Amino acid sequence: MDFRGKKLEDIIVKMPFADGTTADYGVHKYFQFEGKEYFAMLPLIGKKKLDHSKKCALYEVQEDADNNPIVIYIEDDAEYERAADYYSTLI
Repeated sequence: MDFRGKKLEDIIVKMPFADGTTADYGVHKYFQFEGKEYFAMLPLIGKKKLDHSKKCALYEVQEDADNNPIVIYIEDDAEYERAADYYSTLI
């Protein structure tokens, strides 16, 4: 599967955390729901291997001007729950 011509396994996002640390995440699934696009993401082991022992994090995904994916934190708890419920039907 891909995201607008980019292979999901090639998309790596450096996620910043409140404590100032970062971690690399990869895309487990890409899906569309209620008119928005989402990535289900997992932390990486090494450079490209998804850590399936961890829980997926869902983020809305959009594109920047250069067609690169941008992940957006889902602030609305109800939206997150609906997207998570839908995601659970995909796995």
